Amino acid sequence: INPHKTPLFSHRRPQSTMTIDDAAEYPERDDLITPLYEPSCKGDSARPEETGTTRSSSNNVDNDKEPILGTASLTGKSTSDTAAQRAAYAAMFAVFVDAINMMCIAPNLPIMVTPGLHEDSFPSTEPFDIATAQYAHDAVEALGMVISNFVFGYIADRIGSRKAILLLMIGSCCTSVGIYLVRSNYWSFIAMTFANGLFGSAAAIANGYMFIIYKNDREKADEFGGYVMATLMVGLTVGGLFTLFFPSNLFRPLLLSSALCFLAFVVCFIFVFVPSESPVEIDSEPEEDDIPLDKRAISNVIIGASFDHLGTLGIYPLAFSPVMYQRFFLDFQIANKVPIMSGNEYRWLFSMIGLAAVPAALLMPLVNKKLGVAISTIISNLITAGAIIALLSVAAIDPPTHSSFV
Repeated sequence: INPHKTPLFSHRRPQSTMTIDDAAEYPERDDLITPLYEPSCKGDSARPEETGTTRSSSNNVDNDKEPILGTASLTGKSTSDTAAQRAAYAAMFAVFVDAINMMCIAPNLPIMVTPGLHEDSFPSTEPFDIATAQYAHDAVEALGMVISNFVFGYIADRIGSRKAILLLMIGSCCTSVGIYLVRSNYWSFIAMTFANGLFGSAAAIANGYMFIIYKNDREKADEFGGYVMATLMVGLTVGGLFTLFFPSNLFRPLLLSSALCFLAFVVCFIFVFVPSESPVEIDSEPEEDDIPLDKRAISNVIIGASFDHLGTLGIYPLAFSPVMYQRFFLDFQIANKVPIMSGNEYRWLFSMIGLAAVPAALLMPLVNKKLGVAISTIISNLITAGAIIALLSVAAIDPPTHSSFV
């Protein structure tokens, strides 16, 4: 009955292999029987008496509470697995839409800040020149996202990941419309871009959410964490491609992005749930094998991640804009020459580069398992540094040619 000698009355009871007949033979051991009925969501109408099983008073389930994942039936299958997967996919959809929202006008930014180049270009970006105007946009958006990660991380801890994701989606929906409404003024555009960045942490919250719904399955949580990053990269690519659908209106992709944010809000409202009363912990009692939090290691991770992000900007977007945009397009436009790179080619390249990170995101759990997180991170940063040096060397070739562009 209990071959592993686990505590029979532990708050985390082992899954039982007893049958109904075994229960009849050992009536005093009803604590080992996991009931067939566990509600997977609010409002389940089935009742334990309809299944023909008995349950102890300690196993009563309050239908007014959120479902708890990992509960097993006599068949050995979890009744909440499907709900958990739906919640995970809904959270990933929110990440996908959030990435689209962040990228849907980014390939158009150099054109926007070049006065007179397009009918939707800003009349003026004073006192900034073209390059600085782009830097300012990227800086305020990145600052908003940094603040968002801290603020919504705290919100997720206090009131739950579900509510945090819903707030992010409805906030992104509103700020996207706001950017579109102030599209005629550069500084109003910058202000609304910062506000949009404040709701740009869906990937971080969703990644943490995977470790909540799969708390007792670390391998599964790591797997979905990789899926979250891959979804983010695909979303960035799709968002960039939105600009190709509206070549005559640089800001119109924002309206489509806003509609998708509202759709993601609805999807997450239906499928995303918190699997326990606490938004962080499923079990209130501490585990004997819990490892104390290493604050020094956490601080090093945060500092390292910050520098990693700054270094990655050397490729995306700075190598594209202003370097590639100015060298192979704008300088030729100013000199009244045929550019080596067309506007649509720039949009395609800017958008598709995100797909290069998808294989890395999918392989990340396996590589981390084989080499360790620290070693794999060092290797990836060395590769990034080498790529940046190569790009700068190519961009320095004067005059720029079709060969250097390729």
